[in-house]
Order: sequence, then C-alpha cells, then structure tokens
Amino acid sequence: MSKHLIHNENPLPYSCEQCLHFIENVKCKAFEIIPIDYICDAEAHNKVVKGQKGDFVFQTNEKRQYMRVYTIG
Repeated sequence: MSKHLIHNENPLPYSCEQCLHFIENVKCKAFEIIPIDYICDAEAHNKVVKGQKGDFVFQTNEKRQYMRVYTIG
C-alpha cells in the first residue's frame, strides 16, 4: 500500500491584538494589564469578569486564520 500526503487546516487562535478593544502592548479597554489567561487565549474573555473596566469582551472583525498541516497516511 502506498502512502500519501493528507492535508488538514487547523484553526489558529485569535490574539488580543485582533480584538476591537485592544489598545497597545498588554493594555485594552477592559484591563490596564491584560491577564495572562487572556493573553494566551483571547477568546476565553467571552464574558465580563470581576476586576475589569466596562462591559468589554473579546470581539473581532478579522477572519479566522488557518494553518495547513500535512501528515503521511
């Protein structure tokens, strides 16, 4: 049996920089310093949390990016 290349596209996570409320560095409208949990997973900020300013949550107008992954099958 001959092997062949299998192609998949895996979705990439969004980053804080892609959020409509991002300001610069680690600052956004909701946080003076964005918590590390959201830096690593921006989409996890999907509801208002204690300690943030306003009612800002992760929002983006950017299309999700994908990474091509090839395996041999």
